[in-house]
Amino acid sequence: MRSQRSIQGADREILKVTILLIVIAISIDSCSALIFAESKPLLSGGENLYIHYCSPCHGVKGDGNGFNAKNLDPRPAVHTDANFMSRRTDKDLYDALATGGKGIGKSTLMPPWGDTFDKAQIKSLVKYLRELCRCQGE
Repeated sequence: MRSQRSIQGADREILKVTILLIVIAISIDSCSALIFAESKPLLSGGENLYIHYCSPCHGVKGDGNGFNAKNLDPRPAVHTDANFMSRRTDKDLYDALATGGKGIGKSTLMPPWGDTFDKAQIKSLVKYLRELCRCQGE
């Protein structure tokens, strides 16, 4: 009798956890759909691209603390660092985005986006990077 109760209790706990995970998954999906659906008209093209493609490593705010950052060595660039960013020309930033880290002699962990984005999209990302750092390049 006791073992049957233990099994029933374990089944209940598994059911509770399963339901909780389903509720969390639905909530995350619904919230992200609402956030991105409502914010798309308000965001620039560069900002949308940055949030979707760059923020997992560089962080939504460009602070280098994206959710993947802790797993990367070297750590992602901090795009809000005006001193660091102002030493790069817009062409430097464009080349880094288009060819990736390897293309500019930096970390191979940063992917090349030149085959993913067209020239206008890369330029919009460069413009957004300048907004993040509140600086101009050399």
